[in-house]
Amino acid sequence: MVSHTPLYDARHDRPARHMPAWRVLWILWQIVRIPALAVLLVLEPFVSLVLTAAGSVGIVVAVILEFSGDLPRFPFGEMMAVSITALLLLMAYHALIGIFQR
Repeated sequence: MVSHTPLYDARHDRPARHMPAWRVLWILWQIVRIPALAVLLVLEPFVSLVLTAAGSVGIVVAVILEFSGDLPRFPFGEMMAVSITALLLLMAYHALIGIFQR
């Protein structure tokens, strides 16, 4: 039985002239990635505290003011949107840390 498949995978063979370019790009990525990750990790406790507090307190206050009836034109939807956005920003912040840790 004769096989017509090549002995090597041509897609993974890179010419020798491209190897230094990939190494330079990898080094540049490390130069950007490591300081950015350091800054994100240093700021993480503060960012988590502020965004979690803003989101949680905003939701609780919005629900209390909506059902208390003290304010006739209370912007419940807008306040809930801002509070949920704060929590989504926290999720995005942690996702960004995860991207830079890889």
